[in-house]
Amino acid sequence: MADKLLIVDCDGVLYHPSELDINAMVYAFNEVCDDFGLKDEKFNYIENCTRDKPIGGFYNYIASVAQKVGVPTEDFILKMVAHIDYSHIKADSDGILQKLSKLSRKCQICICTNNHLAHLNHILKAKFNIVANDLPFAVFDMRFAEKNGNFHAKESPFFVAKLEQYFGIPARNFVWIDDNPNILKKVKSFGSQAIQVTDENRLKDILQKF
Repeated sequence: MADKLLIVDCDGVLYHPSELDINAMVYAFNEVCDDFGLKDEKFNYIENCTRDKPIGGFYNYIASVAQKVGVPTEDFILKMVAHIDYSHIKADSDGILQKLSKLSRKCQICICTNNHLAHLNHILKAKFNIVANDLPFAVFDMRFAEKNGNFHAKESPFFVAKLEQYFGIPARNFVWIDDNPNILKKVKSFGSQAIQVTDENRLKDILQKF
């Protein structure tokens, strides 16, 4: 497995969706819009963004709204994160972090999210009492594949090419673990292996097979 890259998603994978709504960042964005007195800018996921776009539509939209109100995108996102209640995320009782750490000695591992690191760190803190910088493997958020002011989603050719360059491993040797079938369908087009997390096939079950 030394020539493999295991790519683990965050939302709906590191924790069960019942512990935090997968669209929490969207709701938080609309809360921040209310804070700034913005009405027309509120985000409707169906109308404003599709998962088939090669560019991370949601965060590009956030950047445009932040620019409109004269706030740095990073500050706007931090305001969003402050609106999210992470208290229902359960501490790891399945040894997930231990399993990932053990696997990292056999193959390359990273966590990839189309979300922001500030959000991911809250997840990691609640789940494992750790933050990204303290993990024994790499973490990449939506800023990893930023180009010319645009954020490219992890399933985009640009993001995948960046991963290939970073790890020196071709996409055909990637193993993606994600709960989103649309993302998994996309990464399969690069020759990657795709494993879907479901209620019947959680991350702990998948890792047990490696």
